[in-house]
Amino acid sequence: MSDIQLYLLEADKNAQEARRIAAQSASHLQNKTLKLIDLVTSLEPYLNNKEDGSLRAKSVAYVADVLTALPPKVLSLQERRLLCDFLLGRLEGDVEGVGATARALIALETLGKWDSETAQGVMRSFIDHTNPLRQFKLQTERHAIIQLVDMLLAKYRDPIRKLNEDQSDFTANFILYWEGEKDPRNLMIIFSLLQVPMTEWDISSNAQDLFDSVFNYFPITFKPPPDDPYGITAQDLKDRLRACIAANSDFAPYAFPQLLDKLDSTSMNTKRDVLVAIQACVTEYEAKTINLYSVTLWDALKFEVLNVQEEDLAEESLKALSMIGGKLAELPEGGPLNAYLRPIIKECNEHLEDAPTKQSEAAGRILQALAISGPAVADRIVKGILPVLFALYHASESITKRRGLLEVFTQIVGAFVKLSQLLPGTNITTLQAFAKDAEDAMIHALAKAPKSEVSFRLSSLTGLSQLVAAPGVLTDKQVERAVDTVTDVVLHDSSGGHGDIRAQAVQALASIAHNAPQAVRDRTIPAFMVMLPDSPDEGDVVTVTLEAFAQLATERQVFDTVVLRLKNKLRAAKHQGAPASYLRALLLAMLYAFTMGSPMQEDGVILSSYYKDYAQPLVNDFVRSDTGAAASELEIVGRICNIILRAQGVHMQATVFHEDREWMSEDMTGDSDSNTARGPFMLYYYASLRPEVVEAEQIVNMLQSQAKQALRDRQTTQESVTTLRLISLVVNKFVSPKAVQASLQEANIEVERLCNEASAAQAIHVAFAVVKGLLIQGKSGSLTTKYLNSLFDHLTITTGMTAAHLFATLLAPDDILTKANHCQISGLYKQKVFGQLVPKLTAAIRTADAGKKAHYLVALSGILKWQPYSILAASLPELIPALLQTLDLYADQSIKASALTVFESIAMHDPDALSTHAASLIARLLKCCIASPPRGTTTPASSSTTTPTNFPSVRAKSLQCLALLPKQLKLEIVVPFRRQVVKQLMGCLDDGKRVVRLKAVQCRTAWLSLEEEGGEED
Repeated sequence: MSDIQLYLLEADKNAQEARRIAAQSASHLQNKTLKLIDLVTSLEPYLNNKEDGSLRAKSVAYVADVLTALPPKVLSLQERRLLCDFLLGRLEGDVEGVGATARALIALETLGKWDSETAQGVMRSFIDHTNPLRQFKLQTERHAIIQLVDMLLAKYRDPIRKLNEDQSDFTANFILYWEGEKDPRNLMIIFSLLQVPMTEWDISSNAQDLFDSVFNYFPITFKPPPDDPYGITAQDLKDRLRACIAANSDFAPYAFPQLLDKLDSTSMNTKRDVLVAIQACVTEYEAKTINLYSVTLWDALKFEVLNVQEEDLAEESLKALSMIGGKLAELPEGGPLNAYLRPIIKECNEHLEDAPTKQSEAAGRILQALAISGPAVADRIVKGILPVLFALYHASESITKRRGLLEVFTQIVGAFVKLSQLLPGTNITTLQAFAKDAEDAMIHALAKAPKSEVSFRLSSLTGLSQLVAAPGVLTDKQVERAVDTVTDVVLHDSSGGHGDIRAQAVQALASIAHNAPQAVRDRTIPAFMVMLPDSPDEGDVVTVTLEAFAQLATERQVFDTVVLRLKNKLRAAKHQGAPASYLRALLLAMLYAFTMGSPMQEDGVILSSYYKDYAQPLVNDFVRSDTGAAASELEIVGRICNIILRAQGVHMQATVFHEDREWMSEDMTGDSDSNTARGPFMLYYYASLRPEVVEAEQIVNMLQSQAKQALRDRQTTQESVTTLRLISLVVNKFVSPKAVQASLQEANIEVERLCNEASAAQAIHVAFAVVKGLLIQGKSGSLTTKYLNSLFDHLTITTGMTAAHLFATLLAPDDILTKANHCQISGLYKQKVFGQLVPKLTAAIRTADAGKKAHYLVALSGILKWQPYSILAASLPELIPALLQTLDLYADQSIKASALTVFESIAMHDPDALSTHAASLIARLLKCCIASPPRGTTTPASSSTTTPTNFPSVRAKSLQCLALLPKQLKLEIVVPFRRQVVKQLMGCLDDGKRVVRLKAVQCRTAWLSLEEEGGEED
């Protein structure tokens, strides 16, 4: 059989095989074993078959597939022309296979570029003989034709434009050609190709028809089918349609009326599309065209702002109004802009007369949006609005009215600030004329208005801040006056409660410091220093002042001045023998400045000079000197050193460490009290260092020293916690994974040996600290596994409850063991603990006697407390029975709280897992939500002599879990318990804690709702 016969046989059954056959024919043509004339001749019986249109279409498809498979330069120019004429000639009498004809022509064009006459002939043939396109029912056929036309318009713009100029009816036919197309794949291309005639052809006589041909699709309501392989979204279609609507200023007489008509739609989505389309038109149309419709657009758009339906609609309307102002400002003559702004200014002034109202607030938004659009617009806004605004302000005695007017003024000034940032050098002469009146009004409001008028004073505070931010509006004297006023509010406004605006005043000062740093340095900071004594008298309250002063450090331009003054004040206070509480407050202020402030940086890293200038003096004064500084003071100094030092490079850190090593190493030998006392500082100091800074010998000495401290009986709880955290840090960051066991043995803290010291509680604490460091590090897998097994085995002894509680510390977050502190953090350490210990714990719980079961339950709860739910999900069948037993442990509230958190997660994510345990869970939750357990309940803490009580947090959490059950579990499971639960919840409604009563009401409401759903009466 010939290739054409094989192709026709496979075309409907196996398209891929048909294309292979066509490619085979192309190969024959390339190899000269088949002549083009023979190929065309072989098609004749099928192309001339008048009775079978499908056969004719498949024959043309064969030609298209052969041409598509052909490489360039196989066919000569004459052969390509003959094929082109042959394909176009068929269109005159037979449109069967028109899609294949289009594909064949596209393939021909890729084999060799057409001349102008050929391109025009192809376009003319399709427009004349296949018009309208919708007559072809198959999307694939229409799509091929659209691709052909798109290619012609993309590559042969000049010839096609010439064709349009030569044929008076071409544009009309071209517009009609696309009428009625609905397929989004085709419309994406049509909207794109139509922009060529819209923007490059003379369409003055066909503008309305061309506009209507695309606007008929507005608004787009297309919803793509699920798993759409083409990935076309409604937004894609909207974007291209919008580009068509805004393509030519000649569309304005048709676009704006129809868009504004659709703006009255009840559909919010339609309104959004209209507003974005208007913005596109304003951007793309000529300014002189926009001038013709500016007032009409204002009349329509203002209602979306004055009568807000949706906030985003108001914002889009404001954006459109602003764009109109900016567009008209491009015109050299000012008449069009004045004509646009005149009715706006008039109406806004009318609304200001009634301030404060929603309309006056909207007027302020309108004026701000317009002023941002350009200097010329802002200048006219100021001239037209501010004289009226201040006349109204001075004529009114109403604080409420004055507040509304000041808010509008602040919005206008805010527009000037933004405009100055966008266009440096913006002329602010017109605003300067009103600066004195505005500042006088706002300073008077801050200083003289009743303290209860919070909104009025806050408006004035914001206005002053904005005035200072507007470059050049205030003179230096006026800026200093504003700074003095705000500073006075911070330092002397003693009204507490509702009238206190000091927090906002501090923020305003920080903002002013950004724009007028010198004024803040010269006026504000000295005023603060006066209020901060070297040694406060008894009863002096300086904490509020100190907090406010530290917050000024958030502005980079005054940061250095703030911390320098704090440093000097701290040194003076220490010299004067100030109370420890005052020294601690000054240290906390410095810590806040470095933590939340804006220190100078170089390449994204805080300047290393801060350590020498600030941290080192603090170390000398509070750590090295034997002054008996409190642990809290040493911790703060350590934190300051940590913040500055940890981001520095190895060289800088090594220099600092070698300077400090001598006096620090003295503390690291023996069991001196100074070693323990300086523990809080040492913890944060070593946390900041990179691992390569500290030498191996020093690490062993440090471990030995800290081990001695940790194993002593005379440490306080806080000292013990600090020492254990330092051990975890050293093991995690500084000890080499290859030498970890040897280092631990040399320091006498090898875990297995510690676990064998059954009588020493300190030993088991140290063991858990070591394992935590190794576990988070994740580089000593086999050793960590062995140590975890040792800790698990320790649960079987009499003192196993101590170890059980310590399992919660293994995974507990620690701000020391972080990547920021250069610690080694494994991404799988939580999974390792879960996989190794949880199966053993759940198995032990099932077989353990009553005395040991509590140990396993407490350990399990401690491990699960910090696990992500995704890790727990696969083991719920084994975990739920054990967790239910955990809720019976009345002696330990933290364990119950942990279990309740897990049950809440299960109820949210996998409620079906609780279905078989519903009765047990509900009974236990009801016991947990009351203050004391029922009489006769046993507890595992036999040593307890007091009646155990459920803490408020446990009661609230249990009620929260109980409230989830009727929402998450199936109705038939929870309905039988409704009456019992509602009855027992009555007691919780009288709980002594408000949060518990609130949760009880919510829980009872959830269970009472089952009456309606289940049709059961109480």
